[in-house]
Amino acid sequence: MSILWQFFPFSSLLNIEDHTRDEDVPEDGCLAFPILELPDSIITHILSFLSADTLTHQCRSVCQTFRNLIDGHALWKAKCVREGKTVPNYRFERPPPRYYQLICIHNPYAENIIRNPCGKTGTVKEKFAYWDVKRNGGDHWEVERPPKGADPTPTDDGHCFASSYDLCSKVQTIHLRSVGVLPEVMDLIKPPIEVSEWYAARFDCGSTYQMKVDLLDHKRKPLESFSTGIIRTEQWTGHEWKQIKHVFNSYPEGVRFVRFCHSGKDTQFWAGHYGAKMTDACVRILNVPYSSVH
Repeated sequence: MSILWQFFPFSSLLNIEDHTRDEDVPEDGCLAFPILELPDSIITHILSFLSADTLTHQCRSVCQTFRNLIDGHALWKAKCVREGKTVPNYRFERPPPRYYQLICIHNPYAENIIRNPCGKTGTVKEKFAYWDVKRNGGDHWEVERPPKGADPTPTDDGHCFASSYDLCSKVQTIHLRSVGVLPEVMDLIKPPIEVSEWYAARFDCGSTYQMKVDLLDHKRKPLESFSTGIIRTEQWTGHEWKQIKHVFNSYPEGVRFVRFCHSGKDTQFWAGHYGAKMTDACVRILNVPYSSVH
């Protein structure tokens, strides 16, 4: 950050209210700071050291020069490289507006875009955060750590969702644009979408499990779907974790949402949480070996 102070008093630049008098603002709308006399490439390099929030909420309103650079691609592409964001090797004749900016802010091509995939959140009230509970049968959904009556989870966090003696189901719907995946990417590139989850039964009680994922259009109507169907585990045959994984390829244009639903219950109507367990629900937008759009 020290490089910034070699060129101008940046704290004064961002304190816009100190420069609101007409005589402080040149005719071109830019504040009279030495940085504006530098080449755009140097200004871009300097600005790239600032946080995304500072750039979009403060610097962008300083002057037209800053606005143009922040609305362009070079600044955000440089930040992606410096901050280690995953930039997929999609090839566009011209990248969509905010393409690199949204990658820099959200990093959607590296992260699991399901939020709270296993119930590991800060408080009891938050353990089902981001999920829409549709059915809460029996003794309701629960979060276990470690899993009761089953092997430790295959992931390090140790948390899992556990269902009860009547059907428990919940849904999470992901707005792709809000997590940084633009409509142009979905329509032109159609990157593979990988969905997965681990599930298990208790060793002493049978259970059923189901996962269903829908790719939705802007009206939230399904364009393509995947379902495991009902997977039944008999009593005394459970305790091991198994993973379900599916990759959507060659789906129709217009995908704007991904809806992830899972459900489970036990088969013996036992009080408590003897139904199917699930953990590490996952939706990933995958890279491709090479993709070009002209």
